[in-house]
Amino acid sequence: MKYNFAKVTNSRLMGSIGLEICWSKEEDNIYQYFLLDAEGLGIADYVSLKNPSKEEAYMEEQRLMGGLGSEVLTISEEEALFLVKHFGRKTIEWEKELPGFTEEYIEIINDYETNLSIEDLYPIICKDVKEEIEFINYMTMRFIGWDRECLRYFSGSEEISNMHITSINGTLLKNTVTCKGDKKFVSEALYEDEDGYYVCRIAFNIVKEDDKFKISSMLVTDKEAIYDFEVFDEISKEEFVAVYNLVDTEKFIEKFYIDNPFVLKSEMDEGILFTRFNFNNNHVKEKVYVINNDIKAVYYQIGDEFFVGTYNQRDRMYINKILQNNYKEFLNAKDEYYFEENALYDFAESGSNDFEDFLS
Repeated sequence: MKYNFAKVTNSRLMGSIGLEICWSKEEDNIYQYFLLDAEGLGIADYVSLKNPSKEEAYMEEQRLMGGLGSEVLTISEEEALFLVKHFGRKTIEWEKELPGFTEEYIEIINDYETNLSIEDLYPIICKDVKEEIEFINYMTMRFIGWDRECLRYFSGSEEISNMHITSINGTLLKNTVTCKGDKKFVSEALYEDEDGYYVCRIAFNIVKEDDKFKISSMLVTDKEAIYDFEVFDEISKEEFVAVYNLVDTEKFIEKFYIDNPFVLKSEMDEGILFTRFNFNNNHVKEKVYVINNDIKAVYYQIGDEFFVGTYNQRDRMYINKILQNNYKEFLNAKDEYYFEENALYDFAESGSNDFEDFLS
């Protein structure tokens, strides 16, 4: 096959990157889409398209990359194939199943040879971090995610890369960063592990070398367990929920997803949940990082009702105005609610098919 181009997101610091490779074979154009995960999966998702239309190729690219909140960069054939091999080897090493039609890429994993190392790709697949707080949040995230590779790269230390407090690749839910002066910082991390929720404190000393931040030392306190209802209180936020009655539900959902391929589509027990993320990861720059602060809106279709959850007045006005203008033939406004804590996602997860009953 003839190589045409490859694109990758510079979202490695969030734990995942999207990779697209385009090939030509005789009269055919073949597009391969990989979701590459550094926290226990390797190649997490794979889809290929043969001779897609421009719209189909765009939709799949947005599905893969649109929610990662990062830039999309062009890379070489060697770099693209190395990433497939590197993350594919991780999938096998971690005893996970390779996704999709593996015959289309297994030879790359098994047979491709290159002198590249993952460190050669880090300046491409990691965004350029300019702010100290942002760097501390990312490194806390990588530490809780038990991401040895990333910690090694950003510290140059095997000792630091082998440090961990989680039993699995944990998830950082909330982090509060305090500057102690002279490049010293403390993270108060709330995270999810294999057997529950915990808090711990992590002290960082950092330096700047060649205009890049590095970890010079780390110290971690013992973890303390925290109840799930306490976690909910910590990460929950106010929510505005608009409810619409739908006309021609199936046609509306088809059009809505075509128009918004960047949303994350999740099949729930009673309906379909769509999560719309911000197009950047600016929430990582905040002194108080919260995992769900990258969510701009949540949409939930159940039966002939469509729920829209937003988290501030500006997004409430913007999101609902777009819906009412673009889909006026499908939507009729029904109700509006305000909650001091998140409600819509819990409703979608609950298996209930009646919002009023769920609230009562």
